Amino acid sequence: MPPPQGFRHAATLLVNKSARAIAVDASAAMVRAAVDRLAVDLAALAADMHTPEGAAEFLTAEFNSTVDRLPQQFDRADAKGAAAAIFARLPHTTERGSRDLFLIHVPEDRLPIAAPLAIELTKRRMSVAFADYEVATASELAAAVEKGLTGHRRGVVLLTAACRRTGWDLPVESDRLRIIRDADQSSADVLAAWIRGRASEM
Repeated sequence: MPPPQGFRHAATLLVNKSARAIAVDASAAMVRAAVDRLAVDLAALAADMHTPEGAAEFLTAEFNSTVDRLPQQFDRADAKGAAAAIFARLPHTTERGSRDLFLIHVPEDRLPIAAPLAIELTKRRMSVAFADYEVATASELAAAVEKGLTGHRRGVVLLTAACRRTGWDLPVESDRLRIIRDADQSSADVLAAWIRGRASEM
């Protein structure tokens, strides 16, 4: 069974962005370091999204396809083997452990905003829960806040144009919950600093 669309989209975004960042004239060693880092980042993304069923198979196929498309010369077979070993270590059951941050968002923002932001946070070694925090009603928003604050260290509500159109009453901000207005991928640095700055309080 393929993993959920949200996970597949987030993984594909990460793969494409990482591949584009590799210089065309990069040495074999530089390319290998970049693809090894990509494999680690993909595994971290899977873990932070509770390792959905089928994740290892999907990531292996995406990674191998990307490696085959790269124009640079390097040992592709060895890179694929190293990545396969990383993906094989992914747990086969859903994990619901505490995360550094949960991201509450409306359905319209899952692909363009929440998923890319989660990827950027993962690259900063932050663990993120967002797949379970998509809300479509005011009652779901209230429940998501309560659930998130019970199970995770910190949380944010992504206040975007789509969210504003709902007209919902927003939760009260606190030292563990923030409302982030018009978030984008650059918000990851601010959120990571917030989490790290308050780590001693946990």
